[in-house]
Amino acid sequence: MNDTNNKTPRPAVSDKAKTLGLILPVLLLCVGFIAGLCWFLRPAASETEKRELTEFPAFTVESFLSGEFTDQVSLWYADTFPGREGFIKAYHGIQSLFGLRGEQFQQGDVGDDIPDGPMNPNAPVDRPTNGGEGGEQVGGYYLVGDTAYELYSFSQVNAQTYASLMNKAATTLEGKAKVYDLIIPLHYSFALSAEVQDQHKLPDADQAIRYMYSGMNEDVHTVNAYAALMAHKDEYIYFRTDHHWTATGAYYAYEAYCQAAGITPTPLSSYEKMTFGGFLGTLYSKTGQPAAMGANPDSVEAYIPKGTNDEYIYDADGGDRTRYRGGVVRKDTDSFYQAAASKYNCFLMGDHPLIEIHNENIAADRKGTTVLLVKESFGNAFAPFLVDSYEYVYVVDYRYYNGTLSELVTSKGVDDVIFLNNVVAATGGARLSEMEDFIR
Repeated sequence: MNDTNNKTPRPAVSDKAKTLGLILPVLLLCVGFIAGLCWFLRPAASETEKRELTEFPAFTVESFLSGEFTDQVSLWYADTFPGREGFIKAYHGIQSLFGLRGEQFQQGDVGDDIPDGPMNPNAPVDRPTNGGEGGEQVGGYYLVGDTAYELYSFSQVNAQTYASLMNKAATTLEGKAKVYDLIIPLHYSFALSAEVQDQHKLPDADQAIRYMYSGMNEDVHTVNAYAALMAHKDEYIYFRTDHHWTATGAYYAYEAYCQAAGITPTPLSSYEKMTFGGFLGTLYSKTGQPAAMGANPDSVEAYIPKGTNDEYIYDADGGDRTRYRGGVVRKDTDSFYQAAASKYNCFLMGDHPLIEIHNENIAADRKGTTVLLVKESFGNAFAPFLVDSYEYVYVVDYRYYNGTLSELVTSKGVDDVIFLNNVVAATGGARLSEMEDFIR
């Protein structure tokens, strides 16, 4: 007997069901498209990415005919689609299930020992004698109560590569501009005792930085920010819920830079100070939002430049300049960046490829001076202090800018170039590749 005769026949699919099966996906696509066109549903900033999103472009006949207008509309449509924040958070949540972290959060494994040998002539600075006892190391972080610390592992090869890049920058700019290098330690260097650091095999950041400095030639002027920060280690110089330093910490590094550059620093007490509360930064989100940290958020303190608070923001190719009033320190941060994770954006309005600040009110003896700050995000809190020391301040984020160091220095008539990186960026593969591309 044929087995097929025993099978239960499938019920016939009605024509109505077939039609519905064809129409429903099309309707869903149309609803999604219409929702995507709704301006009032589109976010202006991303809490997760901590940046402003693409604005709808201004229409001109020229841009329409060239195709630039439609390209910009496509970029705006994709960058500000309603619900994108939820998709991004879901994506990061899936990553965290597999132990994946962003570029800044790949540290914590045991790295290389710091070699003995010639070091920067600055005398070593003692490490803390107490702090951090009873905490717990979780991957690349160390948790103690309401505070988290990002950890760091030293790479000898990458440290040598970084020193070589600084030497290349100085050689490239010989006869054009002075090159300064400022490497920033992480918070654990000042808050965890030497015993706790050794227990968790964390490198002595002072030694790591001096090792990198020892590989730089005399045309690279190094800045001892470690000693400057250690002298104020009991102050609020780093956030508890975020991996960045505070503006106060950045100021002490600015003082150290001024000493190296022969510049008189602007007194901290002379600035107008603003405070933006309720800040829960990257360490809060990356460590699973501990209740103790959520109950005790950070405050972001900012110091308003005296000469000007205006900045011009350029795109990745150095074009399409847009002026922002109050952009060096965004005074309306509490209303503009309402998300708890976005408060650090008060400095420079976040990360941008290139920023220009022109202080027309600079002191007479500093007229005509120009500085270029080459930075990652730690430089955002540092940049405002340069405004009252130079007539022109250019801030380039080498992670996003498409041009080169030499072209930028030549076109802007730069006198001083400051490379500012935290120790993770200084010895991290991705950042080194981006710096090399910029210095080429």
